Amino acid sequence: MPELPLRNCKVCCSDAQKLDSAEHFARLHKLPFCEPDVASLLLDFSSDGVILQDGKIRLRVDFLAGESAHRKKYGGGRGQALARAVGIKPGKPLPTVVDATAGLARDAFVLASLGCSLRMIEQSPIVAALVENAILRAASDPLFQQMRTTGFSLDQGNSIDILAKIADNNPPDTVYLDPMFPHRQKSAAVKKNMQMLQQLLGPSHKNEDEDLLNAARACAVKRVVVKRPKGAPNFADQKPSAVIQTRKTRYDLYIRC
Repeated sequence: MPELPLRNCKVCCSDAQKLDSAEHFARLHKLPFCEPDVASLLLDFSSDGVILQDGKIRLRVDFLAGESAHRKKYGGGRGQALARAVGIKPGKPLPTVVDATAGLARDAFVLASLGCSLRMIEQSPIVAALVENAILRAASDPLFQQMRTTGFSLDQGNSIDILAKIADNNPPDTVYLDPMFPHRQKSAAVKKNMQMLQQLLGPSHKNEDEDLLNAARACAVKRVVVKRPKGAPNFADQKPSAVIQTRKTRYDLYIRC
């Protein structure tokens, strides 16, 4: 996968105590640094954590409250479609999972809360900064500490390169992919958050999708799972071995014989 263009984003700091961290991040990734009130897509190192902001829309990853906590409590446990897709089965050892397109780590957090050992890969340093900050803020929570002990880590970098290294050392049972897909609804606040990420990351390309899926299939010991919107074409034009459907989502399974 080619390096992501860090477009449409500036770094700012609304908390004086985080100024050094914000300036270091801006220098490291060659991003402009500006005052918080400048109109732009901003990565704000604030007193509330690291926040991606576009006007009044604010995006912060939180593993202890909000959507993540709700899904952990009411998502359906080990019987939910996501769990079945990655290979969680009654009476069987829990699979080890690499989420190679971690994004905001929502699905990764659900799987980790079910007991899976999770290793995440996120190519965008900006999105990775949101997740890393959420991990830091949740560090003192006893249940989250248990998840970290079992395995809940983040690598920032090129997913294809990192998958190749993992395949040579400690390959997982399952590689999970949730590639960026255009969202058509534009009214709900959660969709606005996704629009902000699309503005930041841009769409993937067919040849990149094929390289990513092939790398995932070479890495996984048992299966690759690709999350798709219901009715979407097969990822990278590769037909899955099996499919698990929900009302809005489809999990395509590429099972190794």
